[in-house]
Amino acid sequence: MTERSEKIKTVLIVDDTPENVSLLEAILSADYVTKTATRGEDALKIAQETPPDLILLDIMMPEMNGYEVCKALKHNDATKRIPVIFVTALLDSGDETRGFEAGGVDYITKPVVGAIVRSRIKAHLALKEVQDDLEDWNRNLKKRLLNSISTIRKNTEALMTADERAFGLEGRTQSVELLSGVFELMEDRFGVSSRAVSELAGDAARKMKIPAEGIAKIRLAGLLHNAGTLGAKRAQSIKHESEMSSNELSEYLAHPARGQELFNPLVELHDVGLMVRGHHEAYNGNGFPDGLKGDDIPIGARLIAIADVIENAANSVSGERDDYALMIARRQAGTLLDPRLVPLFSMITRILYVSNEKSLTPGEVEVLPNDLITGMMLSRNYSTESGVLLLQKGDTLDAAGITIIRRNSGNAQAQKNGVWMYVNIQS
Repeated sequence: MTERSEKIKTVLIVDDTPENVSLLEAILSADYVTKTATRGEDALKIAQETPPDLILLDIMMPEMNGYEVCKALKHNDATKRIPVIFVTALLDSGDETRGFEAGGVDYITKPVVGAIVRSRIKAHLALKEVQDDLEDWNRNLKKRLLNSISTIRKNTEALMTADERAFGLEGRTQSVELLSGVFELMEDRFGVSSRAVSELAGDAARKMKIPAEGIAKIRLAGLLHNAGTLGAKRAQSIKHESEMSSNELSEYLAHPARGQELFNPLVELHDVGLMVRGHHEAYNGNGFPDGLKGDDIPIGARLIAIADVIENAANSVSGERDDYALMIARRQAGTLLDPRLVPLFSMITRILYVSNEKSLTPGEVEVLPNDLITGMMLSRNYSTESGVLLLQKGDTLDAAGITIIRRNSGNAQAQKNGVWMYVNIQS
């Protein structure tokens, strides 16, 4: 092990509420050295003078809030590499994005759970250690290694071999370096979406009481479930399947298998690769790439599939995001999704996607024609541009109704004009 690994790690706890500080100290004191601060300025001073290995940072604090403290840390060369995990009771979906933009690496919601706190800290400290090893390697060679997936894999093999000889890291460097490399290549929206899928699937796995190692692997698979699309053209990545050419569709259908290939060199993560491969399998057997059905689909893949549906649905509308996402998931239970697992996502979906932005008329959302599914109910009449009534308010969509709407909209209009539907998450 490296000298860094043998040293007891230090965690700085920043919270203006003494009770919260005491609770986190009690959770961490057996495994880590803890330092505390109740003000943002004090935290910055401690981090500058005796940098901790990780910081747990409250958001709502007087004078300097957590976002401001995190930004200050990231603008200081002496502290910018310290991982910051926000600990907060805030539930607005925009807060997570704001935190990541400020430089945070993760979120823990209050009231905190000891096992979750320890697990997140352990994971991010391990990641930081590997990143530090990689930084040393980069400085010694005076060049960037992370230029593409192919060079990541080649250079990581050499890096891991050197580390194993010198430090006995037994493959950990390769696993985490691969993760870091993929995220360097991700566009922001892919990175944020992947984090959301990871969080959704991981929370559901915790509700199932899956062991900690299994939860970690499901979160990793959720984070990298779309890694196989990174080589696709940008235009292709934002198209609906119905608009893809035959070549584009073929590439898209191959992305789960390509994602699995990233894990082939990592024997200890083969099950993660199977989750990535299986996240587009359907519960009724009509998915891809292998046409697996029901319990033959890995449990992690089934959880990621639900999380992916929820994330895509929540970001396809501007209001009622949580209700709409849950409605879509419930309507696809038994066909695309495992109906036994969908209920596990209710609370975390409301936490991630609750929004102050509501529809003009409560209980309805505007849905693009390509996102329509059978069983939805129109909340307004649907007519042609010339005023001919095609469908009436209250009509429930079937396959024929969806075809009528898509033909009337046309490819160009389908990207702009939506159809107003009721949000009824109980159906």
